Amino acid sequence: MGLLKILRRLFRPRLHPRFYAGKGVFVVVEPYTAEGRKVQMLDISEGGCAFIYNGSKEELEESGLLSLQSEDIPYLERIDFVSKSDNLLSDSNDKGEQLRRRSVEFKWLGVFDRKKLKEFIKQNVIGRTS
Repeated sequence: MGLLKILRRLFRPRLHPRFYAGKGVFVVVEPYTAEGRKVQMLDISEGGCAFIYNGSKEELEESGLLSLQSEDIPYLERIDFVSKSDNLLSDSNDKGEQLRRRSVEFKWLGVFDRKKLKEFIKQNVIGRTS
């Protein structure tokens, strides 16, 4: 672990614990297409989540809503979010695809939605991240 990461964790600890998402847990980003863009979730906390997608950074810039799914069952829909980071994971391959990792912060959630989010996390994680 790098020195900067250690210092960040000492002086700015996470507000919420982060957990690895289980298999079959997805984020649907809207309004990328009429039905949204379904991507695999990497990790989640009560404050936000991270996912990997294929494409350019600009393709998701206009998106402002996402939904959480377990298998193909919608769990929490139309969550407003703000992108915190978007990093290139690999150079484009033969098909011109670029894998990127995006971390987002959930904007305000009501009491009912926060309760649903906590239940979603409880049912769909496989372990805590470091």
